[in-house]
Amino acid sequence: FACQCGKQGSGQAGTRKPQGGLALVVVLVLLVVIGLSSASALRSATSAEQAGNNIRLQYLAQQYAEAALRYCEAELLKPDGQRVASLRQANLPEVAVGASAAQSVWGQAASWGPAGAGTANKTRPPEAWFSSSLSAFSLPFGPECLAEQQLLPGEQRALVITARGFSPGYLADPLSGSTRAGAVVWLQS
Repeated sequence: FACQCGKQGSGQAGTRKPQGGLALVVVLVLLVVIGLSSASALRSATSAEQAGNNIRLQYLAQQYAEAALRYCEAELLKPDGQRVASLRQANLPEVAVGASAAQSVWGQAASWGPAGAGTANKTRPPEAWFSSSLSAFSLPFGPECLAEQQLLPGEQRALVITARGFSPGYLADPLSGSTRAGAVVWLQS
């Protein structure tokens, strides 16, 4: 019975083959690819959410413009003495048929400006006309409308009502009046 203690066998268990680190490089490349695809998916989801929010704001602004349009129409159907002052017959400006937007009252920026700046015809419906106690939205700008008489051939007249509604969060540039945030919708009847 002989002991082979301390002797190494014929195998090469004690020697190692040098490795090039290929597994580490492959794992790092895979991590970069996964990270980039995750970032792309996150960006795509954020863009879709922003697009959905923009559609929602546009829809809300359209509803408010529709409410203002219906309010002015309802006021104009009342007898002249029962209408709000800005929509009484004597206060409605006259515009010739075929007038361009710049020649009409609704197409002039001054008609929509702050109160007292040539806006005698601009009307804002009472808040109860377009708001609800169940809604969490509050509007910085309520919807508004104005009416003008269009002179038709043969001494006839037609009423043109223009309304605009704003979405929650609406902001306008103070100098140009262009929309900076939110949405504004214009409707006519």
